Amino acid sequence: REVAVDTVLYWNLLCLIRVGHKCAQCISTKGDNINICWSPDGNTIAVGNKEDLITWIDTRNYKTKSEMHFNYEVNEISWNNTSEYFFLTNGNGCIVILSFPELKVMETLQAHSSNCISLEFDSQGRYFATGSADALASLWDLEELVCVRSFPRLFWPVRTLSFSFDGKLLAMGSEDHHVDIALVETGEEVCKVPCNASTFCVAWHPNKYLLAFVSDDKDRHERDAVDV
Repeated sequence: REVAVDTVLYWNLLCLIRVGHKCAQCISTKGDNINICWSPDGNTIAVGNKEDLITWIDTRNYKTKSEMHFNYEVNEISWNNTSEYFFLTNGNGCIVILSFPELKVMETLQAHSSNCISLEFDSQGRYFATGSADALASLWDLEELVCVRSFPRLFWPVRTLSFSFDGKLLAMGSEDHHVDIALVETGEEVCKVPCNASTFCVAWHPNKYLLAFVSDDKDRHERDAVDV
């Protein structure tokens, strides 16, 4: 899927690779879209816009299931691993948890002292992590909904997070000119991956200790893959 201003585009990946097929479906939304996520069960896509309106779209019929407007800044959005709960981070430093598909507020957690930006779940269903403008990343127990530990080594807002395929490593990116990689269970630093600019996105390989990242390095067009 792809967000294009006030439109959500669905692409058939196999057709795109084989014959350069056009997008499978185009859905108009309200306002300028800024974030998007797919439910783990594959049945729903959520898209948020600049007016803090989230729209949930059924991927089986390409129709809007529901909409909800929030009276605060909405940043990252995501489901938990079972698609039972919908999480969002906001400008008040909170994590808001909604039941799904009922969309009733189940819990609001004060996670950070300033804008809570990023959100990521581990594949094992044990933890989720948040990143904030206070330059901290925090690890949360998904069952108890308590903060287990914080990672305080970055100096700029934590924009992006990614757990390794086995949930043992957490990569954190910010405006610091390196990606911090830590052991989830202890918080110990494994390594720093140097980069020459701010990091916008980090992502682990599905089954290897291989990390990809996107940075704002306009002077370099190629990077080596990072094997951790």
